[in-house]
Amino acid sequence: MNKYPFIRITLIFFAILSCYELYQGYSNFRTNVLNKARDISDVNRAFGYWGAKVGTIYAPSGNVAVRENYDGNSHQTTKDGQSLTRINPAYMMRMSSQELHSSTGINFRLVSNNPINPANLPVGWEKNGLSQISSGKNEFARLDYVHLLKDIRFEYMIPLYINESCLRCHEYVNYKKGDMRGAISLSFPVADEHNRQFFFTLLTILAYAMVTALVIRLIVLSRRELEHAWREKLKNISDLESEMERREMSEAALIHKTRSSSINEILRMVAHHWRQPLNNIGLLIQTIQVANTRQEEEEAAQHAIKIVKEMSETIDLFTSAVKVENNVLMDVKAMTFDALKLLRPEFEAVGIEVYVVCTMGGENREIQMTEEDNLFHSCGRGRFTCDNVCGFSHVYLEGEESMFKQVMLIILKNSYDCLIEKPAGEERLITVRFIRVGDYAQIEICDNGAPVEEESKSRLFEPYFSTKGCGAGKGIGLFTAQNLASNFDGGDLFFDDTYGKCFIFRFRPCGHD
Repeated sequence: MNKYPFIRITLIFFAILSCYELYQGYSNFRTNVLNKARDISDVNRAFGYWGAKVGTIYAPSGNVAVRENYDGNSHQTTKDGQSLTRINPAYMMRMSSQELHSSTGINFRLVSNNPINPANLPVGWEKNGLSQISSGKNEFARLDYVHLLKDIRFEYMIPLYINESCLRCHEYVNYKKGDMRGAISLSFPVADEHNRQFFFTLLTILAYAMVTALVIRLIVLSRRELEHAWREKLKNISDLESEMERREMSEAALIHKTRSSSINEILRMVAHHWRQPLNNIGLLIQTIQVANTRQEEEEAAQHAIKIVKEMSETIDLFTSAVKVENNVLMDVKAMTFDALKLLRPEFEAVGIEVYVVCTMGGENREIQMTEEDNLFHSCGRGRFTCDNVCGFSHVYLEGEESMFKQVMLIILKNSYDCLIEKPAGEERLITVRFIRVGDYAQIEICDNGAPVEEESKSRLFEPYFSTKGCGAGKGIGLFTAQNLASNFDGGDLFFDDTYGKCFIFRFRPCGHD
């Protein structure tokens, strides 16, 4: 029952309503019979006053009991010889009450503690009623359940006062106008009215019970439906949590796999970066061995030292791309150029040209990546280094440097895979744009490789999805890059081919100078 508080409330309401209906039914029944008793008493009292006022009523002597009439000496004989006897008002009311009882079952009589006729002494309930009337009550009424539902009587009594018409008979006992002579006692059966009212009340309560049962049924069904829906919801939440946990584990595994793949890729690039310098060092050693002069030996040695220094710097560059570290304030342009430097030998090997377009500072400058001193040069418009491109020196982003570089490497490697599928001799171009859009900065990496088919655009970042030809592979690179990009403030990675085939890395920078 504690699970269904509304049922308890409904039952309490039904009990209160039933009790009220019983009380109201009893009250209505008692009011009706009380009004009936008052009407009968008022009529009989008026009849008694009328009889006392008229004073002289004669009836055939054979119909009058002289002993009961107490007026036996008042006789007259009509011209035709019929004997008549005068009837006093009390006897007249007694005769009318007998007729009333025989026709309706109503008992009606006059009672007094000092009656002229001893038959008018109170008996039974009348003693209590007359006592209360004598103490000043205007009326006395009660229900007498002689036998429940079979014999129920309503007993009623009102006072009877002396008026002018009564004094002619009662003045000899020193009664005065307004004195209480006695009372009118009235009782009549009310079982039929009582049972009708009780039956109607029971029908009403039964109707309330049916409505209550229907309400309880609806509450129970609604509760079951809600519990079922709640269990389904909890199950769905549990399944969703399990699915989210599984996906998180899967994504973590994919990211770990991609990091491992990135490390392998970086090791391959290290080998590619070092192969030529090592060959050069080998040639310089041979040069030193066959050198004819001390100066030739020193020049060869200095050249070898320079190559070793560049290889050492390359180690630092590759190490920063895979090192896991805490969040730092990084220079976005420098990190992007470091990623470009890592892939520069592979780009140059297949003829891929890289251009950088900067509009972050309100200017539009296009620079091209070359092999000379790891610097970037404009197309005949002067030299630019990483520190003065785009109108201001630095754009900052808080995060992990290796994570940022991995995002860039995945996107650039994706463009590389697309471009190498182009036939030899065709232009292979990658354009990197730095753009400021409101509070956000964007790095757009675009290429002129084969376009992405319309049905594939919405699935580019799904795990294990790979397009044929362009972007061929295991299908986890772009998925991992998008997850890594989301770790930065406002970070997102998406595809847009409105102005070319571009992958856009958007983030909210910490500032610039």
